[in-house]
Amino acid sequence: MTMGKKRANVLDVVEARYPGLPARVRAQIEAAERKFSPAPAEAESYLWEHTTHVAALAFDLARAEQAEPIVAAVAALFHDAGKFAGGAYHEGARPEEEESARLAQRILGEAGMKPGEVRRIVTAIRALYNERPARNKIADILHDADFLAKFGALGVAQFFIKSTLRGQTLRLALLSSLSKELTYAAGLPANMRTGAGRRRAAAKSAATLRYFRSLIGELRETGLADIRVRRVLVERPGRPVTVRLALPRVCEACGGRWTVACRTERGTKCEKLEAEALCAGCGRRASVSFCLPEMGGRTG
Repeated sequence: MTMGKKRANVLDVVEARYPGLPARVRAQIEAAERKFSPAPAEAESYLWEHTTHVAALAFDLARAEQAEPIVAAVAALFHDAGKFAGGAYHEGARPEEEESARLAQRILGEAGMKPGEVRRIVTAIRALYNERPARNKIADILHDADFLAKFGALGVAQFFIKSTLRGQTLRLALLSSLSKELTYAAGLPANMRTGAGRRRAAAKSAATLRYFRSLIGELRETGLADIRVRRVLVERPGRPVTVRLALPRVCEACGGRWTVACRTERGTKCEKLEAEALCAGCGRRASVSFCLPEMGGRTG
């Protein structure tokens, strides 16, 4: 029996075209990440691991969409490069993509990339923070790859890694972030901008929801947490969205029932959900806040 041909690693493909580029981007990301959150020199970078995952997905989506895989993969390497610019996270109202685009402009020019390709990558990165940009194939691919990386088996694993980095227990991670994870997982196919993205999203959505349902069941059985998922239709301009709010089944202080109120507000980069649960028994409050998914879909 013969082994099939080994699939090329996306970083090796980029390295063959632009020698030294992956290492330069990695060094930039890791330096900024360590400035924001000091870590031992031997510690591996969570953000670089995520970046390589997105680059691999972008490369595959670009091939399926008959776009340029190398261009998409290189753009993906820079998509989060500005996240910890200056050792800060989301400082001020300036979108992080602006810093990512600035870094791409400089580093890609120094790497010898043709000016036309540099412009396409920079334009695509800048388009990422615009929920309704002009049609941009590379931006669409980056958008889909970034979201796909956050779901399925690898995406769920990354969710728990990120929670651990924040010092959260399992219970706290779920109560603080599960509402967003479930809402985005359920709406993942509708949040895609490409046909190839939607095809992958359907399987990742189902797998992610199946896993979290099982986890919630086991937490209830063991007495670690009794979480109920409520579906709430949130009206907003353009298109309503169903959010899934993960809350304790009853108030942990008095056993009272929750009443839930939701509102949205326009933020720097997104339409933001503000949900507040109020215990009818003791008045205790619990709040959940996160950016709503686009749920706009696109053809192609």
